[in-house]
Amino acid sequence: MPRSVKASSRGAQTIRTPLRAVSPEEAELWSDGDSDSTLAELQPTDIDESWEYTFHPHDTVWVRTVGGNWHIGRVSGLTTRKGKTRQKEGLFYPVLFNKDKIRKYFAPLNGDIKPNNHHIRNLLKEAGVLADSGSESEGGSS
Repeated sequence: MPRSVKASSRGAQTIRTPLRAVSPEEAELWSDGDSDSTLAELQPTDIDESWEYTFHPHDTVWVRTVGGNWHIGRVSGLTTRKGKTRQKEGLFYPVLFNKDKIRKYFAPLNGDIKPNNHHIRNLLKEAGVLADSGSESEGGSS
């Protein structure tokens, strides 16, 4: 279950965000109708920026963990869920990463999941997450 960290006088506290399962029909209603032509106009300018984006099972993605590290992963075929994000209610996608050893839920509206495409890899390079050489093969291409 996704967690957020809240600062307090006693230090950081983890807050659990309850998630509810989403039917395939309901997930389709959340779809923002992205097309290749609109994606170029709507892509984030910063790697930490939230982004309304619809993912599908087996999509290759980049996810940011609570520690702030970015990892390549893939959206699993498990149930997409919905819950409160930093901005509003949104979808949380199940992602397998770290050689499919870890599965966690990530929300585009929290800025912690991005598609694996050329633009996002460039943002990761600019942020110092990816080296210039060999990064294309690390996550594949799109």
